Amino acid sequence: MDSITDINGSTKFAAVIGQPLSHSLSPIIYNTSFKAQDLNMVYIAFETGEDDTIERIEHLKALDVQGINITMPGKFKAMQTVDRLDVASQYVNAVNMITRDDKGQWVGYNTDGAGLWLAVKNRGVDLVGKRLVVYGSGATSRIIIAQAVIEGIRDISVVARNIQEKDLLIKVCDALRADYPQIDLKMIDLSNQDHVGQAVKQAEIVIQSTSLGMAASRGQSILADENWLQEGTVVMDVIYDPMETRFMQQAKARNCVVIGGLDMLVYQAKLNYQLFAHKEMPVQVVFDTIKGQLAARKAK
Repeated sequence: MDSITDINGSTKFAAVIGQPLSHSLSPIIYNTSFKAQDLNMVYIAFETGEDDTIERIEHLKALDVQGINITMPGKFKAMQTVDRLDVASQYVNAVNMITRDDKGQWVGYNTDGAGLWLAVKNRGVDLVGKRLVVYGSGATSRIIIAQAVIEGIRDISVVARNIQEKDLLIKVCDALRADYPQIDLKMIDLSNQDHVGQAVKQAEIVIQSTSLGMAASRGQSILADENWLQEGTVVMDVIYDPMETRFMQQAKARNCVVIGGLDMLVYQAKLNYQLFAHKEMPVQVVFDTIKGQLAARKAK
């Protein structure tokens, strides 16, 4: 499909719901993919508040939607609209994708963590047995940690401010320890820099999952001392705008394997695309298009 004039009676559609969506890159990602593969599909964004999430999803189902991406604030309520959940979404009580399986049942997925780890594995990294440090305690951190355990990582240190007050994080960690008693899952308060430094020095993978480094905090880094990073350590920042954060610059200076948040964005989209379009997403085409879009935004 080259333009809106190509929409016809056979056109299928997928959607994203949430609020706000004005800066969402999802329509660009998926419509670029449809065009590259000449699919008769279109991807549409629907501004949807939390209280309207369930009703919106049911309306889209009635219109034979192929798949629905859910962003904030409806990721929790969306779970009520599916017949079953994948394993990762059960740990974090949130879904970012729903679609039908081959039996016609609606299934809720959380592909954020799987997308991040797919981006890491795409660099040739074997995850099993690795030592991991994750900065952050929010929703992104929680799904990264849950999926890390599912992928086979057994030594994880989570670093955050006032970490003993993070009830949702504690709940996820407790559930993972109960199901995987062999894991060593530690929680370290950011104020204890000696323990943080020791964990980072020993880590083989370090993930930055906070919002520090974007918007008003551009140029800032949660990493207190870049010398903690060891050469060859895999370092990833989930932020994709800017495409290179201060945290990533610190990692590059230490000769680490550095991955940006754009990889996580594209690879979770790749997984979603497989689920609802049932094809392999043209990843390089999407990367090139998104980079162009971000550069255009920066130039404005």
